[in-house]
Amino acid sequence: MILTKMTEQYYDWLYKIVCGEWEPRNLSFHRLLMFLYNRRYIPACEMDVCRATDGINLRYRFATENDIPYAQVMDTFNGVPCSLLEMMVALALRIEEHIMEDAAAGNRVGQWFWNMVVSLGLAAMDDNRFSEERAVSIINRFDHRDYQPNGAGGLFTLSHPTEDMRQLDIWYQLMAYLNENEF
Repeated sequence: MILTKMTEQYYDWLYKIVCGEWEPRNLSFHRLLMFLYNRRYIPACEMDVCRATDGINLRYRFATENDIPYAQVMDTFNGVPCSLLEMMVALALRIEEHIMEDAAAGNRVGQWFWNMVVSLGLAAMDDNRFSEERAVSIINRFDHRDYQPNGAGGLFTLSHPTEDMRQLDIWYQLMAYLNENEF
């Protein structure tokens, strides 16, 4: 994606949702998140199209929260498909705001997002260790559902799966993950 002032502002907004002001041990993950921002999310099955829709709907939320006319955002992103970053951020927000909201636990959107990053196998890719070649390989594996039956290499890894995670849409993978971990 060609970065314009609007697309850069949107990327910064997404980054802040999952990282906040948090930079563990002074590590930055801008290269990884920019890679995910520039990578198109390809739904693997019909139900996963909903995840893409959630990602695209973040653009409306961005416009609303930043007092930007939605028509201006639509013009900027006209025809731009959902990015992998958008899908993952939207899913993390959906987990926190619609399923697992707990005022006592605080905002855990970043936790949900980084759990997905760990499961994919991308967690070690801070800016100093980012390898685009390796990231492409990992995301290709995810796109083709060529990860482990327990979900390792996908968005959610289970210790004791009852089904092959590769056969489930992302929403049902998430439900299995939440059930197993009894959050």
